[in-house]
Amino acid sequence: MRRVGTSSAAGRLAALIFVAATVLPADAAGQSPETPEQPRPADEDAEAEPEGDSSPDSAAPRIHETVVVTASRAEAPLLTAPAAISVRTREDLASEASRTFADLFEGIPGISIQGNARRITEAPNIRGFSDQQVVVRQDGGRQNFNAAHGGRFFIDPDLVERIEVLRGANSAAFGSGALGGVVSLTTRSARDLVQAGKNFGGRYRVGYQSNGRDLTQSLSAFAAGERLDGIASVTMGGTGRPVRDGDGAEIPNTEDTIRNGLVKLGWTPSAQSRWEVSWQRFDNSAAEPTNANALTGSLVDRDTRWDGLRARFTHRPLGSELFDIEVLGYRNAVGVAEEMRVTPRRDETAFETLGIEATNTSRFRWSDAVRFTLTTGVETYRDRQSGTRDGAARLQFPDADASYQAAFANGEVDVHDRILVTLGLRRDAWTLASDRFPRRAEAATSPRATVGVLPFEGAFVWVGAARGFRVPSLTELYADGLHFQFMAGQGVQVLNWFRPDPMLGAERGRSLEAGFRGGRGALALETACFQHTVAGYVDQLVVLSDPRYPIGTDPVTGEAIIEGSTLNVPVDARLRGCEASLGWERPRFRLRATGSLLDTENLESGATLARAPANALHLMAAARAPRLDLEFGGRASLAGARTDTPDLVEDSSGYRVLDLFVRFSPDEGPLAGVDWTIAVNNLTDEYFAVFPAVVPQPGRSLRVSLAYRYGAAR
Repeated sequence: MRRVGTSSAAGRLAALIFVAATVLPADAAGQSPETPEQPRPADEDAEAEPEGDSSPDSAAPRIHETVVVTASRAEAPLLTAPAAISVRTREDLASEASRTFADLFEGIPGISIQGNARRITEAPNIRGFSDQQVVVRQDGGRQNFNAAHGGRFFIDPDLVERIEVLRGANSAAFGSGALGGVVSLTTRSARDLVQAGKNFGGRYRVGYQSNGRDLTQSLSAFAAGERLDGIASVTMGGTGRPVRDGDGAEIPNTEDTIRNGLVKLGWTPSAQSRWEVSWQRFDNSAAEPTNANALTGSLVDRDTRWDGLRARFTHRPLGSELFDIEVLGYRNAVGVAEEMRVTPRRDETAFETLGIEATNTSRFRWSDAVRFTLTTGVETYRDRQSGTRDGAARLQFPDADASYQAAFANGEVDVHDRILVTLGLRRDAWTLASDRFPRRAEAATSPRATVGVLPFEGAFVWVGAARGFRVPSLTELYADGLHFQFMAGQGVQVLNWFRPDPMLGAERGRSLEAGFRGGRGALALETACFQHTVAGYVDQLVVLSDPRYPIGTDPVTGEAIIEGSTLNVPVDARLRGCEASLGWERPRFRLRATGSLLDTENLESGATLARAPANALHLMAAARAPRLDLEFGGRASLAGARTDTPDLVEDSSGYRVLDLFVRFSPDEGPLAGVDWTIAVNNLTDEYFAVFPAVVPQPGRSLRVSLAYRYGAAR
C-alpha cells in the first residue's frame, strides 16, 4: 500500500470542496441559508424538479432532513453537525440484504469492520483505532467488553433500526474510549414498526445464505397505543456447514448457532414524558480455535452469552426550552464458557458494565439573530471482570474492576443561521483496582472546539480541534500467565508469557479536523480531513525470544525452554488521512460513492501501525421501478494492499468484491406486506481477508430473505 501523506490528502479534500462549490448554482451564493426545520416552498420544489419526477423525497437530499444525536448528545440537524458523522437507517440496511455487521457498515467512510467468517469476531476500526479505542453504544448503554480475539457486537443485525458513526476524538462528550470515535446502535421499537392507522402488527422473516447453509428466522410482535407500546422479538438460526472462501476451500470451524431475544416496553403518560425499558439476550455457540481470529488451532466449544437491561426516562415540558431531560440506566453482561477438546479444561469469562447517565439540553435566545444550545450531563459506570480455569482464578483474564465518574457540558452558539461555534468540556475521574496490584486513581479533562460556517444555502464548512483519551483495559493492565506455547524444533520449546503492566498509562490524543457537508437537489457531498497525534498509543508487541530471560532447560524432559513475552507497549503515533462520501438520490435512482485514505506512523520507529486498515473505496448503484415495487442494484468494495506491516503481522493483498441485489416490496395488492430480497455476494468469488485478519471472508454466496409484515411499516 502506498502511504499517503497529509499534504496529498488535504489537497484532495480541497479539490473536492472546490468542485462542490462550483457545481452548486451560482445564485445560491449570498442567500440566507434555510434552517433544517423550514421546508422549502412548494412552488420552489416544483420549479426545481423536472416534469414527471415530483415525488416529495426528490425535493432535497436527506442530508437536510436527518437528525443526529451522537455529535453532542443533543438532537441536531446532520447538515450542520460539526463532526465527521454518518447515519444509516433501517431502509438503507434492509434494501441491500445485510446479514453481518460488515454488511451494515459497508459504505460508511473511515470505518472498517474487522473480523472474519466467524461472526463472533466482528469489531469496528475507525481511522486505525480499534478495540476500546472506539466507544460502542447499544441503545445508549456502553458496550465495553473486549476480550482478546473476540468481537463487540451482540445482536441480530435485523433488529438494528439505526446506526450513527462518529469519526474522530470526542471524549468531550463520551469520555474514555472516544479516542477514535463512537458507534451507536439503536434497536427497533414498536413505534418504529407499527403502520400508520394501526395499533398492532407482526413480522416474520426467514433468511438463507447458500455458502455455509446459514438459515435464520425471526418473529416479532408489537403493539402501540396512545400511551403504551411494546415489542417482543426472537431470532434463531446459524450456519450449518463450513463456509467456503473465494478459492472454494472450506474455512474451518465456521459453523455456529445463534439465538437472540428482545423485549422493549414504552409508556407515554403525557406529551411531555416517556418511560422505556428493554431486555435483550444474545447467544452464540460454536466450535472454534482458542484464537477465533486464527485459521486453525486448539479447538474449544465456545458459548458466548450477552444480556442487556436498560431503562430510559425522557421529559420535555411543553412550552419550555430550558428542559429536555434524559436519564438512562443500563447493565450489560457478557459470559463466555469454553470447553477445550484436546485436554480437559474449562475457561469461564465474565464481564459486566453497570452505568447511569443524565443529560439536559436547554435552548434560548440572546436575540432573533443569536441562539444558544447548552447540553450538560453527568455519567458514572463501572466495569467488572473475572475469569476462571477449571474453577481456579485465571491470570490471563484476571479479576479486576474500573469505575468512572464524569461531568460534561457542550455549548453551541448560532449566529444569524450562518456561523456556529461549539465548545465542549468533560472531566473524568477513574479508579482501577485488582487484588494483585495497587489501586490507581486518575483523572483527565477533555476539551473540544469547532467553528462552522454556512457560506451559502445547503453547504456547511467546519474546522475543529479536540483532545481524547482512553484508559487501558483491565486485561491490558493485569493479564498474566502463559499466552501460548509451541515446539520450535526437536528438543526446543517456546513459551510465551503475558507480562502485566499495572502502571500502563492512558492514551492521550490531539485531533485536528476540517470538513465540508452539503447538498442541493438530489446531490449530497461530505468530506473530511484529519490528523490525530496520540501519546501512549498502546501497541501489543509479541516477542518470541525475550533477551531478558535466558534459555532454560526443562528438568523433566531435558528440552530447551525459550521464553518470550507479550507486552503492551506505549508509543507515540500519528494517524492522518481523508474521507469522502458522494450521494445522489432520486425517486427512481440512487448512487453512493465513499472512500477513505489513511496514513499511520509509529513516531518512534517510523513503522506503520499494525491496526491501520487498508485504503478503501465503496460504490453502490440502485434503480427503482415503482410500478413493479422493485429495486435492484449492486455494491462494489475495493481495498488496497497492506505490504508495509510491522513484524509478526501478515501482509494483506488488495481485493475487489462485487455484490448484486434485488428487492421486491409491495405496499398494495395481493402481495402487500411481503418483502423479498435476493442477493449474490462476492459475485466473482474473490479470495480476500479484511486486514489484519488472516481468516478469509466467504466466497460467492446466494442470499435470499423473505419477510411478511402485518400492520408494520416497511
